[in-house]
Amino acid sequence: MEANNLELVQFCISKIGTPYVMGTSGRVLTQAMYNDLVKRNPGGWFIKKRLATVRSWIGMVTADCHGLIEWFVREVTGRNYDVTADGAYAAAKVKDVMGTLPERPGICVRYRGHVGVYIGGGYVVEARGFDHGVCITRLSERPFTHWYEHPEIAYTGRELPAPKIVSAKKDSDLYDVVWLQIALNRQIGKGKLSGRPITVDGIYGRGTAEAAAKFWRKRGWTKKDEIWGIGKHTIKALS
Repeated sequence: MEANNLELVQFCISKIGTPYVMGTSGRVLTQAMYNDLVKRNPGGWFIKKRLATVRSWIGMVTADCHGLIEWFVREVTGRNYDVTADGAYAAAKVKDVMGTLPERPGICVRYRGHVGVYIGGGYVVEARGFDHGVCITRLSERPFTHWYEHPEIAYTGRELPAPKIVSAKKDSDLYDVVWLQIALNRQIGKGKLSGRPITVDGIYGRGTAEAAAKFWRKRGWTKKDEIWGIGKHTIKALS
């Protein structure tokens, strides 16, 4: 089965909150793995002040920056794929400097020794490091220098699939909420909605709810038209 760019974005967003451990790629961290990693100490990452916290993650799934992508490839294709972030960039056939970044979800963005996945709208999902884990960041606030099409990913689409509905009353998928947040921020960026951009984090909080309500009020809808402001009419209009 082929791994494509839109699935990569959805997968990486679904892993927000995963702890970052250097040298791991989406498998359960075991005591044996921990002992081996500390002994080898890749990149000098396993410093004393991190060890107690990393030990507390034994039994949890962890990943490093390129390990997040390796995890996706393994889940989709069943094939083990193990290279460094820099090795993947070196193998890429399509790449350039950040100033030419295409607006295409699933493009990889990198600086030396690190990689993230561009999800569109000026945002990146990345296994950022020990203090952050897998999270969403603003592209403009990160020191990425180059972009590339990952050699293990088929680039087949330019638009992320819209969710069917995002509910404020029950837990929604991280992807669905992130899609809504980015779509609302596009409206704000174009001046079609007032206010500051909302935080893109996959959490349906007050800021997201208020922006969604502003959107459907501007459309002339009421709560009878759009329950909680994020039903099928809102999704269709934002698409």
